[in-house]
Amino acid sequence: MDTLKINEIIKVKRREREYTQEELANVLGVTKAAVSKWETGESCPDIAMLPRIAQVFHITMDELFGYTLEYKPLKIVNEYNAGFRLSQLENYALLDHGTVKQCTLQKYGRLEGDNMVQTWEVSVHFVSNEEDFPYTVQKYIRPGCVIDMHSLRLADGKIMDDEKPNKHYVCKEKVWEYRNTDAKYVRDMIRKQRDMGLIGDDE
Repeated sequence: MDTLKINEIIKVKRREREYTQEELANVLGVTKAAVSKWETGESCPDIAMLPRIAQVFHITMDELFGYTLEYKPLKIVNEYNAGFRLSQLENYALLDHGTVKQCTLQKYGRLEGDNMVQTWEVSVHFVSNEEDFPYTVQKYIRPGCVIDMHSLRLADGKIMDDEKPNKHYVCKEKVWEYRNTDAKYVRDMIRKQRDMGLIGDDE
């Protein structure tokens, strides 16, 4: 019991409540000598007396025994990694919702009538830990565009392997989220993206 310092806690709490040893003894139905021995560490309260002491001091049993809560709730975050071209955004304010990890200038081709037109575009690798980030992307993406991203679930910085979605496709009209092992969902998603004109038949 010495390591728990229950004697010190009783003494401190008694003084905080402005009880004399005799007053505390009367409240608990014990002698003043018993309270004195508790406080000097000569003896300890009977185990059946402990809940009553905690109640009188308005503290928990853990507090009476000097225990402190060392457990910290597990912090779980989603780290979203997105690759997109700046031309896919209606509003660059999306960049306020995370960090640009890499920025490159790349040449892309687009079909205009029968001609293939080459253009240079800025592509970024973007990372965000915001909750529901795919739905934030949906607010800023241009119609007719789709952005592909993946996410990691991190528990206190360590990667978790659970059943939460880790792949995300975002367009103006819809957000698809799934596990990358779900082949049936992927086939259905690709079919819907083709129907919506977001990707071509050969993609």
